[in-house]
Amino acid sequence: QDVLSRLNLEQHRHRKIRLRDVLEICPESIKPRVPEALGDLPWHFLRKLMALAPAEEMADEEDLYTDDNFCFSDAEMKVSLHPLDVLCAVLLCSDSFLQQEILSKMSMCQFALPLLLPPLDSPRGTLLLWAMRDIVRRWRPHSLAQSRGFREESLVLTPMPTVSFVRLGSCSFSKSQLLNEVLSPAQQHHDFFVHRDMESGDVPREIADGLVEIAWYFPAGKESSDLFPEPVAVTNLRGDIESHWLQFSFLTEVSSAVFIITESISQREYALLSSLKESTAKYYFILNCKKKLLSQLAPVLKLSKSQLLVKNNSINNAGFVKKIQSTMRNIVNSSPRTVSLEAMAVMTRELGMQVDEDSQQCQHARKRAEEITAEIRDVAKYKRENLRLQRDPWRNLGKVEKEMCRMQRQGDKATEDYKSELKRKWLEIRRQQNECDLTGGLTKFITGLGQLSPVEKHYFLKWMKFSLDNTARLIDGDASNIPLQWVTKLGGRSKLDQSISDSSLGVEHFMRELGQFYEAECSMVKEGKMAESQRQFIHIPGIVAELMLEGFPVELIDGDASNIPLQWVTDVLTQLHAKLGERSRMLVVTVLGVQSTGKSTLLNTMFGLQLAVSSGRCTRGAFMTLIKVTEAVQKLSGCDFILVIDTEGLKAPELAKLEESYQHDNELATVVIGLSDITIVNMAMENATEMKDVLQIAVHAFLRMEEIGQKPNCQFVHQNVSDVSAHEQNMRDRKHLLEQLNEMTRAAARMEKQSREMTFSDIMEYDPEKHNWYIPGLWHGVPPMAPVNAGYSESVCELKKYLFE
Repeated sequence: QDVLSRLNLEQHRHRKIRLRDVLEICPESIKPRVPEALGDLPWHFLRKLMALAPAEEMADEEDLYTDDNFCFSDAEMKVSLHPLDVLCAVLLCSDSFLQQEILSKMSMCQFALPLLLPPLDSPRGTLLLWAMRDIVRRWRPHSLAQSRGFREESLVLTPMPTVSFVRLGSCSFSKSQLLNEVLSPAQQHHDFFVHRDMESGDVPREIADGLVEIAWYFPAGKESSDLFPEPVAVTNLRGDIESHWLQFSFLTEVSSAVFIITESISQREYALLSSLKESTAKYYFILNCKKKLLSQLAPVLKLSKSQLLVKNNSINNAGFVKKIQSTMRNIVNSSPRTVSLEAMAVMTRELGMQVDEDSQQCQHARKRAEEITAEIRDVAKYKRENLRLQRDPWRNLGKVEKEMCRMQRQGDKATEDYKSELKRKWLEIRRQQNECDLTGGLTKFITGLGQLSPVEKHYFLKWMKFSLDNTARLIDGDASNIPLQWVTKLGGRSKLDQSISDSSLGVEHFMRELGQFYEAECSMVKEGKMAESQRQFIHIPGIVAELMLEGFPVELIDGDASNIPLQWVTDVLTQLHAKLGERSRMLVVTVLGVQSTGKSTLLNTMFGLQLAVSSGRCTRGAFMTLIKVTEAVQKLSGCDFILVIDTEGLKAPELAKLEESYQHDNELATVVIGLSDITIVNMAMENATEMKDVLQIAVHAFLRMEEIGQKPNCQFVHQNVSDVSAHEQNMRDRKHLLEQLNEMTRAAARMEKQSREMTFSDIMEYDPEKHNWYIPGLWHGVPPMAPVNAGYSESVCELKKYLFE
């Protein structure tokens, strides 16, 4: 209670902080200020984390955990808190969806995650399983090094050996610091765990004793530099095992090996340790010198000489770290038992501790979601049989709708006759769609959206996502690890890509189907083929508008059919406008760029969003997400919300083929640029051809906007630029970019049949100095063990600040 009071969190003990409270844009999230009191810390920590702003210097976690953030002078007295106390307090006061986001972002920054919270609001502690559900990691085990394959799995479902580190009595050296050195990859030191030599790390812990943290080591497939050939989990218990015997018992149950750090063993401690003789875990002792009672304990616990690691003056720190790494390598290579986080939850319950996922709302929603996903055996077959209004019907409809506007295939038919013929085709497809019955899965999906409470609905959609993503990951993983000669036999990469696309299934496919049922019904009512009273989908846009207010992304353009469900999107936004009391002025921000160049990551970092990020499962089409702004920002910006549009990657078209094969890219770019106030054109610096192609597509779209009298703001973001790239070098780049833009504007104007000579500044307010941003690479080192580069988040924050100004 005292810690919560000092952190100004008392009101959130029961009314938890929600994710959307943190994501709401306020003056502090645009221009972060240094915290002035302990009560500022929780929000400062959350905003830093959402913006992926980790340490400036990895050696001292400067920005996220310290930077004087946890240590203030108050009336000449030092008032401070241990960083882990702040973390435990924030988690205690966050709802389960915010907890999930906190742990996901901490995982990206390569910080150790809280696995078992101490007994703060539960009698025996809580395992954070749900909070880790969203984390997906990718690595290359040595068994796949030759084929260059990789594994991508949900962290909670992946069984791996667990090695635990605990302390008995006080200790002269830092266990957490030792662990950081053991886990750090060869290329750099990184602090996974907070330790006593960090600022405020030496402050006595008030509520975090008994916390169990977990970190992971993932191999990159390089035998020369990987510490271990397979993933390994490492846990760390804060505090003495004698005071936290329950947490220690949990670790002995789940671990393959337990390292006990001790400097003296009393008779009482000897008796305690002797009770472990029935345990299945293997015990190792890290000591400063050999102890008499330990020689008596060795036969009881069947300890061999290799299980006693003496840290004395004859070996320096680096040598001792190598010794522990070598011991752990032997443990991993000896086929130890492997445990997943889901399996750990079973043992947690047996010990009488809580699991965060066991709440009634979470389990009720899970049951609802599994009733739908359990039926899915073969994804492509399920989509054909259960989501019948999309694919061919929806694609054909899109073609007819586009032809109604373009009239390209009219031939010698009379215009009115041709229009009537197209209208008949259109109505026939809509009639067929409307006559389709709802399948069982879709009925359950509608019931879930319509009947569950807002919190259960949120859980329901999350469970759907996890289940569908895991199914897709199995298919994608199998496909990505197929050797090249097999790909050829299967009919080439495009056939394989098509089968992966057919097998991808997400919540958006269910939403898309609802949109089609809604649109078909609307067109039947409009044409007088159905009475208003017979409508069964009239309430659905209102439900989806509610989801948008909760921060769920809604599909704007279907990437599979390259089409926009106009009536559906219009009615969802109309409902949204009504629910907001007709205060819904929006500023629209869009990002465009080549596939897999970090567009979604850029938006996620800028706005703290959760847009799907994975080069395996790219964004298809375009999705829109609503972000709230506070009253202070509303007054400054004149808008009530920000609408962020994330788009699928543009392929690299060649200029000559622009109007034929790459129509889809041009359509997508034109629509999103037309809708946006600010367009971020994202360019990864590796490929000059791709960069040119993206510019080409964007220029065409800007030219069309100019024709209708619109001039959106455009920012060019150059990603993966080295941190110290010289200003002069960038100036040359900017000059070259402007030349290219002018050249492309002239080419585009000719293609668009414009007679006047044009330059880029004719169609766009463009200042090469202000409208170009150079952003360093996301990772500080080589993934999968690389933390986030501080320069990345700083540059993105600068861009965000500029956009708001």
